[in-house]
Amino acid sequence: MRDHITDDNSMDGRQPVSSVIALLDRYPFLVLALLLVGAFASSSAAPLAGLYVVEGLGEPPWKISMVAIVQVCITLLTNRAFGRAIDRGVPVKLLLITSILCFASGMMILGAVQVYWVYLCIVSILLGVGSGALSVMYSFGRLFAEQTNRDIAKFNGFLRMQTSLGWMVGPAASLSVFGAFGFAPTYYAIATVAAVWFAVCLLIVPAAFKTHHPGRLKPGEKVPFNVGLIMACIPVFFIGAANVVFVSAMPLYFSTELGLVASAAGFALTVKCFVEVVVIYFCASLIRKVGERKGMLIAAVLASIFFGLIYQASSLREVLVLGALDGMYYGIFAGISMTFVQNFAPEQPGVATSYYVSTLFVGGLIGNLLTGLVASAYDFQSTVLVAGGFALMGGAVLLMMGNPDRKESANA
Repeated sequence: MRDHITDDNSMDGRQPVSSVIALLDRYPFLVLALLLVGAFASSSAAPLAGLYVVEGLGEPPWKISMVAIVQVCITLLTNRAFGRAIDRGVPVKLLLITSILCFASGMMILGAVQVYWVYLCIVSILLGVGSGALSVMYSFGRLFAEQTNRDIAKFNGFLRMQTSLGWMVGPAASLSVFGAFGFAPTYYAIATVAAVWFAVCLLIVPAAFKTHHPGRLKPGEKVPFNVGLIMACIPVFFIGAANVVFVSAMPLYFSTELGLVASAAGFALTVKCFVEVVVIYFCASLIRKVGERKGMLIAAVLASIFFGLIYQASSLREVLVLGALDGMYYGIFAGISMTFVQNFAPEQPGVATSYYVSTLFVGGLIGNLLTGLVASAYDFQSTVLVAGGFALMGGAVLLMMGNPDRKESANA
C-alpha cells in the first residue's frame, strides 16, 4: 500500500507533485510501457551484432569482440556520467532523449553503410551512449516510485519484468525480420521502433522531472566513495556473469555435446523466461520476509544447484525441467538485485543505478569472452563449471558482507 499524495511533499524534501506526475500516479503502467518499448528496441539489435560482422560484412569472428569492447567501454562512461547528472538534478528527460537519438542514429547508419570501420568507430560509440538509456529509465522508475510513495522493491520488480518481456520478444522478432528481408531492412525496422520509443518518451516523461533528494550532488562535487555500494556490485557481477557464460554456451553445448535437437536451447530459454517473469512478480514478498541480501543468497544457491544439475543433464526432458530452475534463480536475482544495490546509496539513486547497470554490462562482456576462451581450451560443458564457480563466488561474497543501513534507506 502507498500513502495518499498531496502537494505538501516539499515538506519532506520532495518535489511538489505536478499534473503529469499525478497522471502517471493514476496510470503507472505508462512508466512501465516506456521501459518495455525501450527493452524491445535494444534487445532487437542484440542478436544481430555478431551475424552482421561475420555474415553481413564478411569479417573474421574476432572483430566482434572489438566492437563489443568499444561499446561496453562507452556504455560504462555514459552510465557514470548520466548517474552523476541525475543526482546533480539534471532532468531525466534530457538524458533519455540523448540516448534514444544515439541508438536510433546507430541503427540508421548500420542500415545505410555496410563498412566495418564505420561500425567500430562511429556506430559502436552511438550504441554505447544509447545503452545508457537503461540506467536512466531504471533511475526514473525508482525516483517515480519514491515521489508517489510506492513500494520501491515491488516497482523495481515491475521494471525488471518489462526488461525480461522485451527480451522475450525482441530478439525473436528481429531475427525473423532478418531471415525474411536481410540486414538493412531489419536495422531500419529497429530504427522505427526507436522512433516510437522517442515519441513515448516525449509523451510520458515530464520535462522537469529530476531527483528530489536534498543531498543530491552539486556541480563540481565529487561522488563520495561508498564501500558498501562497491561490495553490493560484486555478487551482482558474479551471478550476472554466470548467467551470461551459460546462455552464450548453451546452444552449442546442447546441440553438439548433448546431441539434442537444434531447437532445444530455444525451448529451454522460453521456459526460463516464463518462470523468470512469474518469479520477479513475487520478489517483493520475498524481500519482506528475508531481506534483499538473503534473497540474493537464495538466488546464488539455486544458481549453483542449477549449474551442477545441468552439467549432468543428458535429455531434452531434463533440460526443460531444469530450465524452470534456471528461470527461478535468475528471476529472484533480477527481481532483487537492483533494489539490493540501490539501498546501499539511497540518496544517490542515479549513481547507484548506474553502478548496477554497468556491473551487468561488465559481467556480460567478461562472460562472453570467457565462454569463447574456455570452450576453445576445453569444451562447452566446461563453461557450465565456470558459471557454477561464478555463482558460488557470488554467494560467498553475500555471506561475508552486511545489510544496507536500514535507517538511511528509510530516511530516503
